[in-house]
Amino acid sequence: MNCQQFPVNPPKVVAVATDKYLTPTNAFADPGLPAPHVPRYGQDITFGNNRAAPLGHDVGTTDVVLKPRMEKLLNVFASGDQTGMARRLFTQFLSRRNAVTYFDDADLNAAAAAHSNIRFFCGAALSAPNTQYQSPGKTRIHQALKQANWDITKITVPTDLGVPAFNKGSKSMSTEDFSNGLGLMINGVQHAYVIATHYHFDKSANQYCITLKFVFYDVFGLDDDDLREFGSRSDGVLSTTAGVGITAWWQLQHQHGYAPLVTRIVLENTYEVPAT
Repeated sequence: MNCQQFPVNPPKVVAVATDKYLTPTNAFADPGLPAPHVPRYGQDITFGNNRAAPLGHDVGTTDVVLKPRMEKLLNVFASGDQTGMARRLFTQFLSRRNAVTYFDDADLNAAAAAHSNIRFFCGAALSAPNTQYQSPGKTRIHQALKQANWDITKITVPTDLGVPAFNKGSKSMSTEDFSNGLGLMINGVQHAYVIATHYHFDKSANQYCITLKFVFYDVFGLDDDDLREFGSRSDGVLSTTAGVGITAWWQLQHQHGYAPLVTRIVLENTYEVPAT
């Protein structure tokens, strides 16, 4: 079955995951996301100048001092990144853009596609009966299609999917995702949308094919809670390199006008599934 012969027009969001700890107050649209879906984010997508740190954190007064201190986070959490994707993200942030922008990167997409947590999310979002990925007791895309008698235009969209995370390994030991850059670049995904771009139900064969585009979003930026939990009050002898880097990052964003970025990962998979 050649699924590409059967486009969904217009493409349809068929599943949604949102970080349950998110305070969704700041909308930031993605023109490629089908209407009416607009992701919303918390304080970490904001930026500005001369805002006082909530607990007086201060590791430098100028961006000339702060930027190299933030960049040391790459040595701590991205020393194993062979693609340069983490460095590219830092470079874009440190170019001091005056507006929030998206960060897209082919190597980031490839790393996500190979990640076991993302593979599980994609499979479980569909929850097809012929795969190892199941969500027992949950309505996912396959179950929603079945309830709609395999008519994709009539499905009730599941919105209770759990968001995936790039959190394999040890943060304290800088292993796995805290060495390859994924934990630094993203760690926890804030939003995931699953979009059906192609679909065909073959009644005679009692099966369907579906092409799903998975779009993951996270903010490469910090809020006050990040600073309180991970930052260092000063560049003192008891401060860690990571803590100083986090504080420098927060100061650049909220005291020196460095706009955060929204990391965007886009993957696409096609499935052939028995209609059972």
